[in-house]
Amino acid sequence: MEKKLGILGCQSKHAEFFGSLFNIENAFPGYQVHYLFGDDEPERLPYVQRTAVIPTVCHSADALIEQSDVVLITYREGQRHFAPAMACLNQSKPVFIDKPFTLTPDEAQALIEKSIEKHVPMLGGSTLCFDPQIEPFSSAAHTSHFGTIAYRADADSPFGGYRFYGSHLTDLCATVFGTDAQSVEAFRFGNAVSTCVVYPNRLVMLYSQPDLKKPTIIMDDRRNLNKLTLDDERCYFNGMQAFVRLLEAGKPDPQKLNELAFSVRLLEAIIQSLTQGGEIQLI
Repeated sequence: MEKKLGILGCQSKHAEFFGSLFNIENAFPGYQVHYLFGDDEPERLPYVQRTAVIPTVCHSADALIEQSDVVLITYREGQRHFAPAMACLNQSKPVFIDKPFTLTPDEAQALIEKSIEKHVPMLGGSTLCFDPQIEPFSSAAHTSHFGTIAYRADADSPFGGYRFYGSHLTDLCATVFGTDAQSVEAFRFGNAVSTCVVYPNRLVMLYSQPDLKKPTIIMDDRRNLNKLTLDDERCYFNGMQAFVRLLEAGKPDPQKLNELAFSVRLLEAIIQSLTQGGEIQLI
């Protein structure tokens, strides 16, 4: 039986990107986007609906959740993610939450606990994390001494400041280098942000500025430096493919949920360090 998906939010281009994967490219047979609600930028609704060939525009988020089998939350602002995501889980509706996953660590933890309690699949964050190149690279990263992740982010973004694109870096840090970091210290130089993430046996630097083009990961293998450039054009497919696989499995992925929780804590610590200065403890 076909699964009917709903998309919440149309301000982000991810709405039509995700919708088109299901409805035009038919990348995932058995899954189609039927519903759209976009109170974040209503003037874009007709464009998103037409571009992704979405049949129905709903009159509220509650109506969309009620009618959908699965929900994609694509609001740009992280503070708009928690309430509809929790509503989905309470109704046992699987949900994908676009980056940034949540605004606060407490929100992330509450969603994760609810997902596990209800045994409902939930995924989200940066779709860059689902690049198939990452898995073999991250296996070696956990024994490295040093790493760097560089990608664009704007600390002055109108969509939540550093959180909006900085979440790409923290999500990747969790996925590639692990969730056992002990502390962070962040510095801002003009429009660039540099963060030192201290792990028990390694040091990871996160570097961002608004005009960086490609997400890049560098790490040592105790002898040489290895570089990985991620595909930020196919990332939408990779993310939805991972979500559909989770839907087919029919249960949450505890490891990925743990990575999302850590990423939100890491991002919060970076913002605290930028705001008040100094090193912020993560444990």
